[in-house]
Amino acid sequence: MNAYEEILGMMRSEGKKDNTAPIQIGEMTGVESCRIGKLQLSGSDLLIAEHLKTGYHCAVRGDDPARKDADTFIEPLKSGDKVAVYRVDDECYIILERLV
Repeated sequence: MNAYEEILGMMRSEGKKDNTAPIQIGEMTGVESCRIGKLQLSGSDLLIAEHLKTGYHCAVRGDDPARKDADTFIEPLKSGDKVAVYRVDDECYIILERLV
């Protein structure tokens, strides 16, 4: 390898440092735990949006309780669900959404 190739290699390596991590696909292993490949996440390592933890109603006009029923309720996350996971830093990950 010549000196120019070596410098280019170092520049590429340094340039990757500050790039954001890609969104990854994980699998829920429990209601508040997730696995990405061999990496197991839970507790303070994993942030989950409240609506994914409690469930929510969709396709409801206004806030009319009469229109909120079992057909409009989206269940909370459970073991086996596929999720989109974003790495914030080495110790913190966020579940962005459930994948179907």
